[in-house]
Amino acid sequence: MVTKSTTSSDRDLERRVLGYLCEKHVPSFRRLTVEACDGVVTLRGRVSSFYEKQLSHHCCRRVAGVTRLVDAMEVN
Repeated sequence: MVTKSTTSSDRDLERRVLGYLCEKHVPSFRRLTVEACDGVVTLRGRVSSFYEKQLSHHCCRRVAGVTRLVDAMEVN
């Protein structure tokens, strides 16, 4: 889920991060909320395992434009 941002570049970054996460075909990634503000990306939601949490971090850092990642996720 992409949230409302103040700039089009923030919205674009949110879409690119979410798109990259969805390419991994991990069901819990489709339920994550991605927020971006000036290159700082915040991930919120629940994942099934610590491995999925780490994988989501790795994926986000690979997207151009992400300068910092804020983890607000929970592991079931």
